[in-house]
Amino acid sequence: MRMIAAFSKFEPVKFVSHLDMQRLFQRAFRRAGLPLAYSKGFNPHPLLSFATAISVGFTSGGEYFDVMLTEPVSPEEFTERVNAVLPEGVMITSAVDAGEFKASLTTLMQSAEYEARLSFAEPVERAAFEEAISSLLGGEIVVDKKTKGGIKPVDIRPMLISMELAEFSGDTAKLAIKGALTAEGGLPLELLFGALEARLGASFSRLVHRKKIEMDWSDLKK
Repeated sequence: MRMIAAFSKFEPVKFVSHLDMQRLFQRAFRRAGLPLAYSKGFNPHPLLSFATAISVGFTSGGEYFDVMLTEPVSPEEFTERVNAVLPEGVMITSAVDAGEFKASLTTLMQSAEYEARLSFAEPVERAAFEEAISSLLGGEIVVDKKTKGGIKPVDIRPMLISMELAEFSGDTAKLAIKGALTAEGGLPLELLFGALEARLGASFSRLVHRKKIEMDWSDLKK
């Protein structure tokens, strides 16, 4: 059977890499005594896949993975058994028996919502900050992006769906950002922040939380 689950990743594990998150869940499944299905070949491994990776240092309230099991387990039992052995900072929030649903999670992604808390190196005027945001939204956002062919200038504006100022003081700000996230790629937040710093003429540190990933579950529900 195929189990699809949503999980959260918070402060205690925000610096754990995607590869180590995979290993973390594999160990948790074994400790929970789940009937895992394995790949074939010389180096069999659990049939576990994630919708996408999250940047090291980011937290999240809505990531997804699927795992294949050789015997039926109810979503409730799956969630309870795995959460009992996961470390602090990681928690499965929901699970569903996907039955014969074959589509990969990556192909179901549409967009993602983020909350970014910025701390300015020096105080910034609200009007200047709002002007910098308006400037980004009003035209191209050309950044130097690393591609397979090397570093090239790329306009990331089409990947930025929305960016709104939620809170502001002279020293800090909170942004609500929505960006494209599909099998072809997603909004590169660090490049967006770099462009914002350039337009603003000021630097800032940031804490980023991915609130959720928008998924197209329409075929799963049929």
